[in-house]
Amino acid sequence: MVVFSYGIPRSGSTLAFQMARCLLMLRGHSQALLPPPFTPPGHRVNFAQELDPAVLRALVARVGTGKLVVKTHACPGPEWVAEYKVLAQQGLVCAHVNHRDPRDICLSLVDVGALARARGDAAFAEFVTLEDAVARVRGYLAEIAVWQALPATLPLRYETCAFRMDAAIDAMKAQLGIACPNWPVRLYLRRIAFTWRNKAVLARHRAELDPARIAWMDAQFAPYLAQMGYAPAPSAMAM
Repeated sequence: MVVFSYGIPRSGSTLAFQMARCLLMLRGHSQALLPPPFTPPGHRVNFAQELDPAVLRALVARVGTGKLVVKTHACPGPEWVAEYKVLAQQGLVCAHVNHRDPRDICLSLVDVGALARARGDAAFAEFVTLEDAVARVRGYLAEIAVWQALPATLPLRYETCAFRMDAAIDAMKAQLGIACPNWPVRLYLRRIAFTWRNKAVLARHRAELDPARIAWMDAQFAPYLAQMGYAPAPSAMAM
């Protein structure tokens, strides 16, 4: 079985990916780095830069009776979706889709953008202002809708993975058909795994943005906030 770990960049997607990776390793499923075309050069973990239906079929054949998790930020096209659905019916693929309050994603993108520019890195350097981040995240939310419409998907939230970790681990174990204690996974995530940890603050936008800015972001993301139950910040509600 191939397990796709999808999330918007800076949504806690690496945390969710490493959680699945640890669970599978605990049950003896190798997570060794695959060569191209499965994983592009330069990546240290299995990562799908693009989603190609032919590569998907080859990947499923290569994994065989094992279980392998593959991280991705890519949006699947119609042909890939059709192939995924066929394989999902056979129990050969599944996915988890990581969600996070988009207001907090935007703040994290601005943070990592500043860090990228200070280091001279190209990745994320384009995120200079909140406006930059909001425009891109609005596009990402259209992509996440494609993923969450797929069969055999588990919705996860950064707020659960980071702050109620056992609940997220239990949900993932149920999806993957794995039985094991949770403490080794918690230890791995907190002490060993690389997870792109930034501030790790719940609902950070409430403390970092003024009421007018929050109200503007609430309007930008209103449908998704309502769909996912992310309530407007109290300061915005009072305006």
